[in-house]
Amino acid sequence: MTDNRKNSLSAKELGRRIGSLLNASQVARQRRSRSVPSVLIEKILDQISSPGVILLDEHLNVIYSNTALRELLGNPSQRPAWHSSLHPEDAHHLINGLTLSLLDSSEFKTECRVHSAKARNGAVRWLNCEAQTLNYDECGLTGCLCTFTDITEHRNTNENLVQLSLYDPLTKLPNRSLLMQRLNRALQPGDVTDLALVFVDLDGFKLINDTLGREQGNKLIREVSERVNSCIEQTDLLARLGSDEFTAIIQHNDATQRAAEIGEQIIKVIEKPFRVQNESVYITASVGIAVAKPGVSADRLLQQADVAMYNAKKNKGNAVQYHSHELTAHNRAKLLVGSHLHCALDRDEFKVFYQPQLEIATNRIYGSEALLRWKNPTLGSISPSIFIPMLEDRGLITQVGEWVLSEACHNQAKWHADFPEARTTVSVNVSSLQLHDRHFLDKLKCILDSSGLAPQYLVLEITETILLDEFVSECRLLHEISALGVKIALDDFGTGYGSFSYLKKHPIDHIKIDRSFVDNLFNCEENKAITTSIIDLSHTLGKTVIAEGVDSQDELDFLMLRGCDIFQGFYTSRAIPSLEFEQRFLFNDR
Repeated sequence: MTDNRKNSLSAKELGRRIGSLLNASQVARQRRSRSVPSVLIEKILDQISSPGVILLDEHLNVIYSNTALRELLGNPSQRPAWHSSLHPEDAHHLINGLTLSLLDSSEFKTECRVHSAKARNGAVRWLNCEAQTLNYDECGLTGCLCTFTDITEHRNTNENLVQLSLYDPLTKLPNRSLLMQRLNRALQPGDVTDLALVFVDLDGFKLINDTLGREQGNKLIREVSERVNSCIEQTDLLARLGSDEFTAIIQHNDATQRAAEIGEQIIKVIEKPFRVQNESVYITASVGIAVAKPGVSADRLLQQADVAMYNAKKNKGNAVQYHSHELTAHNRAKLLVGSHLHCALDRDEFKVFYQPQLEIATNRIYGSEALLRWKNPTLGSISPSIFIPMLEDRGLITQVGEWVLSEACHNQAKWHADFPEARTTVSVNVSSLQLHDRHFLDKLKCILDSSGLAPQYLVLEITETILLDEFVSECRLLHEISALGVKIALDDFGTGYGSFSYLKKHPIDHIKIDRSFVDNLFNCEENKAITTSIIDLSHTLGKTVIAEGVDSQDELDFLMLRGCDIFQGFYTSRAIPSLEFEQRFLFNDR
């Protein structure tokens, strides 16, 4: 059954045509009879191209119905139950509307449901009904003319469009658009009693999706949506924002407490294993909560919940984090720093400082570690712990790292020329992103050539996590660097996923003991044992051992007794500008 409204005449137009026909001369001759032959009415209505037509008298009894309507309504000639196949609520509304229409001679329009005899399994179809009153006393015709048009497909199309525009096709949950509609409505002035927003993001979902494929990833998302939905009440609304992000509107007398409980429940239900391809898959979730304050907008509240979730994820995930004013201030500060960071290199705001490295046995200068420092004219000095991760996140670390490497090599070559007796080394940190640059080796050669620094005086520091990088691990880049004569140091050893097998596979020259072990040497016997083991095994493998973070004589004495080779830390000096480094450690070494 299709939507025929475009090809149908309205009840008003049908009534006009009937009037014209009844006023024709062949009808006028029958006026004295005060009745209209049913054959004539049938002839008139059969000429009309309309899906369903019914002519009713002033008592709403059937005078005539065409074939199409009889197919829709079954047998409308039955009196007075011609409307029995309509939905009871719709039939009641239709009869009332027609009655009022007859009383005031007005038009009437409505939509109604019918269990069509032609539809499979008695499926419900929707009809559009238009009624026009007729009053031709001279012809003996008083009543109303109704047309019924099947609009089922039109309604289904509209419902499908609504479904597509407001609901997520994978989980059938409301999407972002519907969420924002409901949230805007809930945040209307005077309507908010207590409302919180819960933002959920899965930890590690991308790895599962990339490994098992989109189909299995979608299956997991559907199950996640069911688990999360089980944690909220029917009065709440859960929406899927996209990928592995979900948001729930919590309206409760104590939304703050209720949101916290829901957040913890979500953490627990997500922790339970998922069955994917007959295997148990484990994931976790990060949850952010924002509580609505007077005057807050829907966009702002969603942003606050998102920020809270991000901070939960940043702290290793699998946790619930509330949004706070302090968090907002912190992120605004980061945003401000980020806006200045992109121009810092061009504006010559970066400087390279040097922290001395001394031989433990002789207390003579061995070398230095080049460390990046940033001082902005507006913001002042910014901690490396803040801007270094931002350089990595924004993809700036490759450009800035290349600049640091060049500065350090040229400065070191200058020191060798000015202080030939003090042939010190310089260590430069290299990120994973830099090593992924396919031109890194050529750039390194170019910097060494332009600076004139002998390769054996340059040390590139890499972290243990870099060795876990498949690209770095499988390619021969580290071996090619070593072949140049450049030394390689493994930084922060013992804090990551380190293994002494790395020391066999890769050309590592120096092992740097992480400062976290040195700082707690006398508070933790395990740290003493770990530090001693690193020194002994490294020496057995022919590696030089450097301890960083040495801040006291007691720590230095411990390392000296264990045979550690080199140390650096505040006990000797912080990182300092190149001119100060010259005066303190190179002039005195002549």
